[in-house]
Amino acid sequence: MRKLPVILGLLLLLCVFFPACEVENCPPNSMSYAYFSLVDQNGRSFSTSDTITIVGQTHANIVVYDTLTDGSLRPRTVDSLISDTLVNREAGAKSFELPLSYNTSTQFVFSYHSLERMFAGRDTISITHRNIPYFFNLDCSSMMFYEVTGVTSTHHRLDSLTITNPNIDNNEKENFKIYFTVIASDE
Repeated sequence: MRKLPVILGLLLLLCVFFPACEVENCPPNSMSYAYFSLVDQNGRSFSTSDTITIVGQTHANIVVYDTLTDGSLRPRTVDSLISDTLVNREAGAKSFELPLSYNTSTQFVFSYHSLERMFAGRDTISITHRNIPYFFNLDCSSMMFYEVTGVTSTHHRLDSLTITNPNIDNNEKENFKIYFTVIASDE
């Protein structure tokens, strides 16, 4: 009986000093975001004076079932546009981090709201990309990385758009520069 507390004490010490073999080394950030920097025509960072709302859009094929007169179901595929507000009236922004869809293309609609005018304009940025699934560890969830293959945009308020780094992963780094023509103010 005197040996039982000693044996239990040794087992407890072993459990404390030797954790299980399965130690989760998952990355703290498993989401991949496209990082957009807002710059003026000279490439200098600036804050917008307008408030910006950004809506993400992607296309999805949805299967709809029609009921026929004999009671059977007939499937048909409908193309659908899925939209979600990602940024709502952000004021004084210098950059944005936006998620991409799991489809091969993602579209962002930038709506600019100015204090002088009720509605000041809208630009659309379309990004085509290749999805790269990434598995870090079996205990961790899978991650989706992206390789940007192309980008187009409208030019209502934004001047141009460049790809600075086409590889989008879970490291926070600049991927796009959005150029605006900014009128210099007297200081």
